[in-house]
Amino acid sequence: MTGTEVLEDTVETRWRRLSPLTVWADGAVIAALTGLAAVVAAVVLTLVGMFVPWGLLAVLASMLLAGVLVGSEVLRYRHTRYQVTGERLEVRSGVLARAHLSLSRDRIRSVDLATPLWTRPFGLCKVTVGTGQKVGSGDEITLTYVETAEGDRLRRDLLHQTTAGPDAAPGDETADETATRVLATMAPVWFGYGVAAPGPAALAYSGIAAVAGALSEFGIRWIADTYLDAGAAPSAGFVVTWTLLALAGAVALASLGALALHVEAWWNYRLTREPNGTLRVRRGLLNLSSVSIEERRLRGVELREYLPLRWFGAASVAAVASGLDSEEGGGQKSLVPKRSLSPEVPRARAERIAAASLPGAVLGPLTAHPGAALRRRLLRAAAAVAGLTVLATALTLVSSAEPVARTPVPTIPLWVAAAVLVVSAPIAGLYAWGCYRGLGHGLTERHLAMRRGMAARSTAVLKREAVIGWTVRRSFFQRRAGLATIGATIAADKGVFHAADTDSSEGLAFAEEAVPGLLAPFLERG
Repeated sequence: MTGTEVLEDTVETRWRRLSPLTVWADGAVIAALTGLAAVVAAVVLTLVGMFVPWGLLAVLASMLLAGVLVGSEVLRYRHTRYQVTGERLEVRSGVLARAHLSLSRDRIRSVDLATPLWTRPFGLCKVTVGTGQKVGSGDEITLTYVETAEGDRLRRDLLHQTTAGPDAAPGDETADETATRVLATMAPVWFGYGVAAPGPAALAYSGIAAVAGALSEFGIRWIADTYLDAGAAPSAGFVVTWTLLALAGAVALASLGALALHVEAWWNYRLTREPNGTLRVRRGLLNLSSVSIEERRLRGVELREYLPLRWFGAASVAAVASGLDSEEGGGQKSLVPKRSLSPEVPRARAERIAAASLPGAVLGPLTAHPGAALRRRLLRAAAAVAGLTVLATALTLVSSAEPVARTPVPTIPLWVAAAVLVVSAPIAGLYAWGCYRGLGHGLTERHLAMRRGMAARSTAVLKREAVIGWTVRRSFFQRRAGLATIGATIAADKGVFHAADTDSSEGLAFAEEAVPGLLAPFLERG
């Protein structure tokens, strides 16, 4: 039987198996990996003249390992079954230790589809059903693998779509595709932002740093063999030139790596609104991904602007919804978080995506915070500069003192401390000004907005009815300056969004107007 097999356990229920092509897909990967290992081992042993008997043993061991792994996949396929009823999703699996997982459908928050590269020729996908919590293994169910049409049917059915029920044919759920509305797609020119996108850039530079660390020993050994053993020292020009070339090469390689990762992650990006209010994000070049977000669980949207991309007018959009990032808090980090609604795009385009995802969302001018908030940031910047200057001065004094040990300490000239002061003061001042410029809050008929941040600026637009509480924080220094930090509590994402250092009276009035009556019992009326 081809496709997803249906098994009759009882008259009332219909249990299904994974696609039988699962064994072929995993078997192809296992054969490729074990075969490659066998070929490499055979070539190496042949070159050293030890193919017989060790090369033959390596080949036989690889074949045996492949057979065992494929056999385990066959057993997994034969003993894994699932069913969807009106109330629950159930999965039975295991060979030696049987497991029965069950999720109530009203607890399901996300149904994600992933299509790894090796499953695409077989038309398969992995289905991950989550509750938005990572308390235990029973809070997430993964089906590896089912046919793509079956995965899409499960996604629609489990997210309460008006599609065919569990007994329908896989082709029936395409009837309402014409009602799907495309909200955003990817323009090729936007891939250029991937060079400095936070996730890809961090991963690429980390890889370059790891490679550089591994090769540093060889570089030090080469310098020692070339110069120190010969009794000569490299010239300053030589050191500066090769250092600059190495840094330029590292930046170029990291930029290319970040660009490649960004293209792979966001190729063929499409944000759509499907019937009955579901936002769906599809993306991926080699590994296809599909994330669905029910709009009834959407609490707001977030416009994210990271340096240095903000200098080029780029921003991205993320959803503020229950059951998304809480899943990622269980140690499963991803290059693209589940709540991402768009890659880095021009800011005007990002604002349109946010407005289309959350109708009525306005990211326009916000109310600026008082000058006391700027003074607080300037004082922090001055304290940081003073600390660095004192540290640099102490180092110069220690280095110029009489040595008290046999170990020589290089002398640091006094002008270094002055250079630290001259360089760090304007940088700290600009950073403080940028932090202040990033503060703001606003209110519309249906939403409230809060903005903060400098290097990672975030503007959150939240539904007013989604706010379930307020936090008001006033430190000693805030009370002296007449400021307060107002936090809106929602049942999604990180839980609390803050408007930092607002005027105390204005912040409390903002909270009371946003959700009338919620803060009233704690306010003193003058």
